[in-house]
Amino acid sequence: MKEDKNKNRSVSSVKRNKKIAIVILSFLLCGALIVLGWFVIKDRQKTEEPIEDDVIVVPVEEPEPVIDEERKKQLQEYEAINKDYVGQIVFDSGLIDLPFVQAKDVYDENGKLYKFYDEKGHVVTDPTGYTGNDVYIWTNWKTGKYDYSDEGGSVFMDYRNEPDDQNLIIYGHHYARDWDPTGSKQFTPLDVLLDEENYQDNKMLKLYLENEVRSYVVTNIFIIDIYNEKQLQILRNDMAVDFYNREDPDFFESYIPYIDSISKYDTKEPLKKDDRLLTLVTCIQHQPQYRQIILCKEVKTENYE
Repeated sequence: MKEDKNKNRSVSSVKRNKKIAIVILSFLLCGALIVLGWFVIKDRQKTEEPIEDDVIVVPVEEPEPVIDEERKKQLQEYEAINKDYVGQIVFDSGLIDLPFVQAKDVYDENGKLYKFYDEKGHVVTDPTGYTGNDVYIWTNWKTGKYDYSDEGGSVFMDYRNEPDDQNLIIYGHHYARDWDPTGSKQFTPLDVLLDEENYQDNKMLKLYLENEVRSYVVTNIFIIDIYNEKQLQILRNDMAVDFYNREDPDFFESYIPYIDSISKYDTKEPLKKDDRLLTLVTCIQHQPQYRQIILCKEVKTENYE
């Protein structure tokens, strides 16, 4: 019996040792698999391309050119036709898109008298009392011929103006609707701005000049009497100097509230003393004593090559 007990104890011990060995081997196998998996992961990280988060690419919009090639070509062609061509006045709405010229004097740069006409179509031979403004008022800038009804002379900048003046003044004829039912000649379309309902659509415009584009917003629309000395002073190229070449540095301080008081309506576009201005001048239908004024202030200047 004693031998049987010892034998049973020996068998139990062997079984227990086997279980322990199995447990130990299981742990060792698990550990080996963990280590192997770690090496596989590390190796994969070395060889695989990193996965990047999705990136949203926002396209960069190209800025609009200051002047398109078609407009640039137009300016060059017009300048080739007439050296007095200055540029193009263009409303963003398309209200008008017109060339304008300038004669600094009745004599050209070579000292020769311009060929120009009076209102009746007669060639002016004695220029006494005439200024550069008379050169193109009844003269077609392209043909050099008398033009009363076709294009109505030319749109022109005041002979006194220099490009850097505080106030550039541009003139254009107005045609009565019973003469031109289309209302399209020269500055005739500007009369729509006398009605406030047309302002928002037609308040922005540009001057296309040589190597420069100036942008403007209309600030005031009003009518002046050309026989009223005070109102006529509005048409100064230099706001600090009057028509008699006398210094008048405080003029603009009174000019702003005055034109506000005679304006047809409030555009909500205030003026400041240092603003650079553009004054468009045209007639009033069947009222030769009066002039419609479209006053604008410069809001941006951009250069181009």
